[in-house]
Amino acid sequence: MRVKHVVPLLTMLAVTLTACSADAPVEETTTSTTSTPTTSTSASPTPTTRSSTPTPTPTTSTTPEEVAAPVDPLTGEKPSDNPVIAVKIENTAAGMPQYGIADADVIYTEQVEGGLVRLIAIYHSTLPEEVGAVRSIRSTDMQLLPSYGDPLLVASGGAPRQLKNLRNSGLKSAMEGVNGFWRSSVKYAPYNVHANLQTLADDRPELGEVQSPGFQFGATDPRLDTAREVDLVDVSMRNARTAFHLADDGRYRVYFDGSPYRDAVGEEDGVFVDNVIVQHTTNAPDGTIDPAGNPSYLTTTIGEGSFTLYRDGKAIDGTWSRAETDDPTDFLDGDGDPVLLAPGKTWILLAPQDATVHQG
Repeated sequence: MRVKHVVPLLTMLAVTLTACSADAPVEETTTSTTSTPTTSTSASPTPTTRSSTPTPTPTTSTTPEEVAAPVDPLTGEKPSDNPVIAVKIENTAAGMPQYGIADADVIYTEQVEGGLVRLIAIYHSTLPEEVGAVRSIRSTDMQLLPSYGDPLLVASGGAPRQLKNLRNSGLKSAMEGVNGFWRSSVKYAPYNVHANLQTLADDRPELGEVQSPGFQFGATDPRLDTAREVDLVDVSMRNARTAFHLADDGRYRVYFDGSPYRDAVGEEDGVFVDNVIVQHTTNAPDGTIDPAGNPSYLTTTIGEGSFTLYRDGKAIDGTWSRAETDDPTDFLDGDGDPVLLAPGKTWILLAPQDATVHQG
């Protein structure tokens, strides 16, 4: 059951990744679910510039009564008519720098096998012509992504058990081998699968509209006045550390294992986000074992738990809850009121029970 909240106008706007490889990679046993490729996957095109589909100018009320302009449910900014596309992206030193991550509206860090983590990058306001390295699906993806409505899951394949789960989930997917994928020359396999999200979207006009994943936005929030100050957030999930350093403009620069993230097709100075959410979860082996004998994990995003939102150098604690797979996630403070994200980009860490969080 979805819970709707009423937020005062003007101050509150209602809207809302195994690695089978480490630095010495172990090949992942994957199977593709796609039909016969329509383009060659050996050629390496050279798109390096960003592209996005036009977004409409927000409409305003013509009535005398003042009405807040519509905002996008993923960013709290100008609405976009684009579909939602979720991409599984490599997140080890062997796969860096990534391509296109600076264009993602929302990024999740998820625990996978071998103590590693992977990214789920959510694109909506911008659909870049090159993202990568695209990697394989996990069970966590199928449980999490329906909260965005009718998204497209983009991946390089997956273990047979998870591909079966994907087919049963009803999620739409695009796997390596269809139009829009290619093997880049910048890396060696399996770190060289890239995808053009604009092409994937153009080939799938049936993709549904975006659903709010539960975010609510506000340029300001009275709770910030008494919230504790936090300039650094450092989260360790087994063998992987993700850190967020507060920048002068109030955003957070993102680091992985001590080095700043860098987008190879644009943001040379780093990757920045406006919000960081550490969402405390639990995980357990999901029955899939990689070739090295490591179990894969399902991180549970249905149920409830605690979280901390970091924005504008401040921290607000609360409780998250999500009743069913198709539901958005509610992020509420101690009084049961929705917390407000800063309009812009958000990074969410699905931190399992053995994760550690350091604030500075």
